[in-house]
Amino acid sequence: MEINELRELLSIINSENEPVGIRVHLVKKNEDDSESTLLADVSQELSDDLKKIFKDTINRKFFENEELNFSNISTALETINSAFFYDIDEFPDKLSVLQDFDTWEDYDEFSFSNDDLESIKAILITVGNQGRYFTIFKHIYAVTIVRQDKMLGFVPIGNRFEKLNSNILQINNSIDFIYAADSLIVNNIKTLSAAYGYKEIVKNQAREKIQMIGDLDLIENLDELTQFVENVKYAKRVLRINPESPVMQLAKTRIIEFVSGHTKLSRKIRFNGNGDKIVLDTDVSKVITIGILNDDYLKSNLTDLDYESEKKAEIDIEDD
Repeated sequence: MEINELRELLSIINSENEPVGIRVHLVKKNEDDSESTLLADVSQELSDDLKKIFKDTINRKFFENEELNFSNISTALETINSAFFYDIDEFPDKLSVLQDFDTWEDYDEFSFSNDDLESIKAILITVGNQGRYFTIFKHIYAVTIVRQDKMLGFVPIGNRFEKLNSNILQINNSIDFIYAADSLIVNNIKTLSAAYGYKEIVKNQAREKIQMIGDLDLIENLDELTQFVENVKYAKRVLRINPESPVMQLAKTRIIEFVSGHTKLSRKIRFNGNGDKIVLDTDVSKVITIGILNDDYLKSNLTDLDYESEKKAEIDIEDD
């Protein structure tokens, strides 16, 4: 997905020619660990305020932000000013509520007498109308709920402060995920990793890429790479390998010749006794091999210097 496609999906929030409403649903965790989606009855004033704060947030992040890095999550480098299109086949199980969710379905309403506010795990805020809409997903953190039994709240009633006698659900203008047209947009990758199993998904996908690498018959001890991706930092590097990249289409002899003839890479990668396979014996050799398979290394025709393409920085490999 390109940024212009995303903007088109979100553009309903700025429409002056179509009705733009707000619907709020709560994802509740049940005692048996299953989840239920409940409709939240919100006042018109609260609905208007929600629409305003998220309109401002979305415009600032996705429409007015010319420096935004928007890319596929499988190949992206994580930067501060970024958002990601979730392009991985393995969808997070803990976000399956989004795939099953139909904002126009007749859900039961959340009841303060029957439902515990502390059981709420996420807020779904749908913006738009039945013809065009998207859903904002907000994860509920422990600090999101102000618990009246954990603090003494001063509530102004007239000229007097009264005690807070119920829990409060706080909502700010942050956005964790957006779901639109069956597409997941990740705005907060830290939350995706910490609460929704993304780290394990990255490792699973990296293991599949390693099986593909094995088909090249290029690496003598492929199990070293399998162990290496147990660290999600390196699993992400493997995940970025593109099966259609020019390097992955080469015969292994071409790759061996490239490494052997490279003045810097050849100092960090060893070969087996026959000289026809790479031996992964250090973390540096593993990182470099992943980079080679991802076509990260190139030579500038202008300066005759070697570069690492991801950062466009001159390769600087120190000797051990």
